[in-house]
Amino acid sequence: MNLMCVVLPLGTLFSLVASAGAAAEAQPPMPKYYVDSPLCQMPYVDPFSRDVMAIYTKDKEKACHNDSELVTAEYDPRLEQYRVHTRGDLASKMAKENVTLECGYQKIYRDENATEPDNTYKMSKMMPLPDDLLLPKDVEYIATRCLLKNKTHKSKITQKDALTFVQDHLSYADLVRAFRLLHDEEEPKPHVIILGIDSTSRINLRRTMPQVLRFLREVPGWFEMEGYNKVGDNTLPNLLALLTGDNHVEGLEGEKFKVKGYIDSLNYIWQRFKEAGYTTAYAEDCESLSTFNYEKPGFIRKPVDHYLRPFVRAIEKTLRLERRHGIVFCVGRHMSSGYVWDFAVQFVERFLQRSPMFGLFWSNSFTHNSFIGAAAMDHLLREYLQLFQKLGLFERSIVLLVSDHGYRFGDIRTRTSSGYLEERLPMLWLYAPPWFHQKYPHYVANLRKNRNRLSSNYDLHMTLQHLLQLNTASPEAFDPRLKAKKCPSCQSLFFELPENRSCSDAGITEKWCTCHPATTVTNRTHYEAVARAVVQQMNEHLVARKLTNFCENFKLKEVKVMDRKQILGEKTADAAEEFYILNFSTVPKKPQFEATIQWNPQNNTLTMNVDELSRKNSYKDTAKCTDDPIVKKYCICKKGAKKHK
Repeated sequence: MNLMCVVLPLGTLFSLVASAGAAAEAQPPMPKYYVDSPLCQMPYVDPFSRDVMAIYTKDKEKACHNDSELVTAEYDPRLEQYRVHTRGDLASKMAKENVTLECGYQKIYRDENATEPDNTYKMSKMMPLPDDLLLPKDVEYIATRCLLKNKTHKSKITQKDALTFVQDHLSYADLVRAFRLLHDEEEPKPHVIILGIDSTSRINLRRTMPQVLRFLREVPGWFEMEGYNKVGDNTLPNLLALLTGDNHVEGLEGEKFKVKGYIDSLNYIWQRFKEAGYTTAYAEDCESLSTFNYEKPGFIRKPVDHYLRPFVRAIEKTLRLERRHGIVFCVGRHMSSGYVWDFAVQFVERFLQRSPMFGLFWSNSFTHNSFIGAAAMDHLLREYLQLFQKLGLFERSIVLLVSDHGYRFGDIRTRTSSGYLEERLPMLWLYAPPWFHQKYPHYVANLRKNRNRLSSNYDLHMTLQHLLQLNTASPEAFDPRLKAKKCPSCQSLFFELPENRSCSDAGITEKWCTCHPATTVTNRTHYEAVARAVVQQMNEHLVARKLTNFCENFKLKEVKVMDRKQILGEKTADAAEEFYILNFSTVPKKPQFEATIQWNPQNNTLTMNVDELSRKNSYKDTAKCTDDPIVKKYCICKKGAKKHK
């Protein structure tokens, strides 16, 4: 077929024109690519392009309360216990009359006997909270309630709150082993802390969080992996690739996540760290959206030593909630993400000098539903990073600041030319402490080389594996059983990545690969024929998945654009197959889709995975008849359709 194409300049394709509001002084020329090799040309994206800035409004920081804390806590290092205090001295000031303060507390804990312990919690009866309470060491979380009583003994609840307490349960033998691991002269064990922010591309970090970016650039030891490319659609496959070396969600395998106990059965990297003598922690906000709980039963067994899930579940069910951008932002008196970061601070305070630490701290609340939401947290996140610095975290730790993917739907995807790339290019910053630079200068040199080479979540998984055996001298020396299952060729970022690396080499499928230049197809007859074939396959998929009773059939409404990918390094035998990125809309309800398809021009047939369709606008109001997170992307629920599990 004689295909008519026009090759657009890179600036037109990916919106590399600086905004009118950008600084007027002369700037160094923008790089063309994050990665530039014979097999990968990953385009640079200007965060402040005109089309993005036309829809960007800076989200402002907003406090969740304007009153003083009536219950506070501090750690007593001499007794190795927490003290909880009530602030009776503030009561009269708050009430503007003579009153007394009466407070009580309830213990919050995980219900290990429940069918799905992750999706419930238990609370003790209300107990009196004196002015000064030495908290028992078995208490990890409490909910508090304070009342003001006046002379006539009338009372009202004036403040409800909740607090976390990271307790040190190390036995003497564990403590001795942990101390030796921390101070081993031959191979000291670094702390490993992962700070995760949902839906944040490296481009949007620059756009929305300049204070955080300044911190990362000014504190020596941070490396940005500019060639980092996601491997899956949403949080689950990308985080699983990082934590397990597999994404576990392809095809029918994803159905297993609905089976109780399946999530527990996977081989998480934190288990290896635990076996190596580390103390482990995992915290994530937004109880209904969290990675292992959204439409899933969660963990049956507590997965780590310090697990915030029961606390998050309890406070979102018992405290006042305030939503921003359609997602829980304030829980009681605090930001939802603040509970996660405070938990991380406590974890570091307790174990920095006592035990090697592995911690995963993930926040969804301020970025999941809005690409501008990160701006409201810029100042606060920088303060947390500065607090970690003050505590000494950066002296002994490998720290990752990472995301799962960029923003996946809404205006950034439907109204900008850079949205395709932003979705696929999550941020990844890796910090290595001074002692690591001195002991492993060759690893640090490789980090520098790898900054602008193609990398993926599987490489990051192998980096975590490498931290447990830093004396392993080469990728070939790794035990094959420790290799990333979905990408055996992937390797630690402490080893030099091949310069001439393809997406396939990094475990990235063509759907998510950003390495190949694109040309826009202008032959209307051709792109409409391809689009009709895509819609036909979508309808056949509904039949095959037995979804036609509650999902509408699709009809093509409009082709927005179809680009042909130029596969770099493609062999002549492979050239007969053409890869396209098709952006189109259907009826009813006008859903907007993006499909990556393989087209055979000899017989006009296509290969595509309907379950991998990208939905560019929100499905919140069109997919209420199903709980399946994959089906939600493309199912347009019929009127009156009952919910399908």
